[in-house]
Amino acid sequence: MLFVAAPLLRPAPALRSPPPAAADSLRVCNGGQCGQFGGSLLLDAASALAGASPIAVTTQNCCGECPDGVIVRPCSASSYLTVDASSLQLALDAAAGALDAAGVSVEPGLREAFGHHHAAKVEEERADAAAALSEYSAAIGAMPASVLQPWQPPLEPEPLLWPGTAWLCDQPGGALRGLVLREDKEGADWTLTRPPPNKPGPAVLRLHSASAGEEGGRPTLRAEYVLPAEGAAEGAAAESGIAELVMADDGRSFEGTLCGPGGEARLWRGARLGVGTGMRRKRRGAKPPQKAAWVHDSYTRRGRLLLAAGDAAAARADALAAIRLCPRAADGWSLLADAAESEGEAAAAAAEVEWLQGWA
Repeated sequence: MLFVAAPLLRPAPALRSPPPAAADSLRVCNGGQCGQFGGSLLLDAASALAGASPIAVTTQNCCGECPDGVIVRPCSASSYLTVDASSLQLALDAAAGALDAAGVSVEPGLREAFGHHHAAKVEEERADAAAALSEYSAAIGAMPASVLQPWQPPLEPEPLLWPGTAWLCDQPGGALRGLVLREDKEGADWTLTRPPPNKPGPAVLRLHSASAGEEGGRPTLRAEYVLPAEGAAEGAAAESGIAELVMADDGRSFEGTLCGPGGEARLWRGARLGVGTGMRRKRRGAKPPQKAAWVHDSYTRRGRLLLAAGDAAAARADALAAIRLCPRAADGWSLLADAAESEGEAAAAAAEVEWLQGWA
């Protein structure tokens, strides 16, 4: 095992022995002076060069010994050694040496790919979108197949049941956007109110005598709705009609219609928040793993640049590639929602973002 804790440009002072670390991990300190001397760059470089190998690359809390650089310790050493990570090439050399000492060979293509990825971020900071786009494309083109495999398990389905659930609703340009649909305690009616942390106010919409059914194997909900007039006293109904909701196959969203007296159907949708009445914020999603972050980042950042340049189809392809790599990371879904060419696809992607970041 190898322990990386900070860059150092001169012989390391006598330091106390660090705590034991797992034999299959490489640790990089980003605290104190370590971050100033290239600790973050070394962490990113080591994470990229580790690739799909079993070794884990993690951060290390500040050890309290702050030399002028980044410190490295092979598992057999009793004290820290030091490396220079003051530039990209030096950080890559130090990362490759640290991994070699840990028994990990750097796969061909990783060093080149990470170099382009780093250069792309620099170009973005310079506001040179064309150069950044070119560098991200070069990075993705140089990546070996091993790092382009899924890094996270797929999203799990939710129970295909209505009772006890709550849903964050959306109605583009409508009054229902951002409100929460919950089942009343009695179980027959549903109300649409403001979400936490605000205290629920007067119901914006009520579904009376809801009945559950099925459509094509998917649960449905049908009820009479009452939509109070804006600014009117509670209970003053300005409109009533029939509401129908159809749950998605995975149970994480629904699509619905409100059919008023004139027969016109207005669309709305919702993303599942949780079960029960305790509406505490809980993210179901997860950031990409440390070793996959730069790969996922290359696709989502390139996708954003493509979208800004007007190429929504290419941006959508990058979003799908990012989702395949890390389906639990919201950035890919968010990009897909923005790049989707049809409202139905955008709604589905937006629902996944809400589900990942939703209330539970």
